[in-house]
Amino acid sequence: MNRRVWAHPRKTQVIELAQPPTAIRSEIPTLRNNFVWTFAGSVLYTGCQWGMLSAIAKLGSTSLVGQFTLGLAVAAPVFMFTNLQLRAVQATDVNAECGFADYFSLRLLATLGGLIAIAALLPFVVSSPTVRLVILLVALSKCIECMSDVTAGLLQREERLKRVAISQIIRGIGSVLVFSLTLAYSRDLALAVVAMSAVWFAVLLFYDVPNVKALIGRHERFFRFDRRALWRLAMLGLPLGWVATFASLNVNIPRYFLEHYRGLADQGIYASLAYLVVGVSLIVYALTQSVTTRLAYLFASGNLKQFARMLTKLSMLGVLIAIVGVPLTFAVGRPLLTLLYRREYGDHVGLMALLVGIAGISTIGAFLFCGLTAARAFRAQVPVYLAAVLVVTVGSALLVPRYGLMGAGTAVLLSTVTIVLGGIWMMRKIVRSQLG
Repeated sequence: MNRRVWAHPRKTQVIELAQPPTAIRSEIPTLRNNFVWTFAGSVLYTGCQWGMLSAIAKLGSTSLVGQFTLGLAVAAPVFMFTNLQLRAVQATDVNAECGFADYFSLRLLATLGGLIAIAALLPFVVSSPTVRLVILLVALSKCIECMSDVTAGLLQREERLKRVAISQIIRGIGSVLVFSLTLAYSRDLALAVVAMSAVWFAVLLFYDVPNVKALIGRHERFFRFDRRALWRLAMLGLPLGWVATFASLNVNIPRYFLEHYRGLADQGIYASLAYLVVGVSLIVYALTQSVTTRLAYLFASGNLKQFARMLTKLSMLGVLIAIVGVPLTFAVGRPLLTLLYRREYGDHVGLMALLVGIAGISTIGAFLFCGLTAARAFRAQVPVYLAAVLVVTVGSALLVPRYGLMGAGTAVLLSTVTIVLGGIWMMRKIVRSQLG
């Protein structure tokens, strides 16, 4: 048994933890160090993802952008479900109740199931063979990304986020270079996606896997088919799988309505503007990944005051983003959008400001649900996100046909507010039950 000691103003708490023998927890990096590396890796990786989107916009057309983003919109909800958010389950598994082979095996089997489901459904939902091919190839690339993610879960639990960030940086830079060059040379989007997938697979094989072996030992297996263990782990992660699916649908449902009522061009414009707001989510992502395990230890040790204090401070970031970001977008949005994309994108600065405001509100929700995950309150999150999906679906059905892009943004705003209010209610309920 290993021990992790938490200092408290009035007392010192010692938590008994069952950790792998290779994990030396006395060498855990600081939260600041983990945040800096996670943020840097996320910024570079997402910037490179945006670079691929920009390359399509510059070298192709809005319809081609629409094909690529539609591929992401179709694949994302499926893999969000099959992933079961195992990385979050693994990162908060502070007593190492399940082995890495269990996580890796379940993720591999579930990911293959997701790919088969997408391939089977495509002929019924997409008529164009070219678009079907792009969606299938994007789905294949997401499979590789899913397997890198499960290796990141082990590193996150041991708070070795520097290695996760380096993996993201290599994947990001390599993929945007290969993708852009392939697209520029061939003008074939499908071929460019294949090239991107090849880079991701190489990073998984030659960087991510050796990192895991260094932690679990070179002789430990990656795959173990223990039916009971896999079923138990699947049932544990299933609520988070639904949460992730609902969260992805919450983002993508307005795009489905836009594609149906307004066409691929408007869907491409909306996705391109939404992608710029990802910069906000990068900070949020880096913070949540850095503090999740730390919050899990605080909650498990009964240090609820520090747990609540940390969540409150983090949530105030969302208020700051909304107050500063919306006026700034109106001030510089039009020339920025014209520079990054084309002139027609600059005509939608109002939508851009709305998306920035939504990013601020969703930041509050992200930290609230990070706290719920750290508390291992997985099932409590499902009804909140289900309600949000219902809100965004009804909102999109009513608003998109009449108001187009702004209608889609308004529907997302309503669902985001639903998530925050539900998160506050659930968090208060969990804390009160813990206090008895």
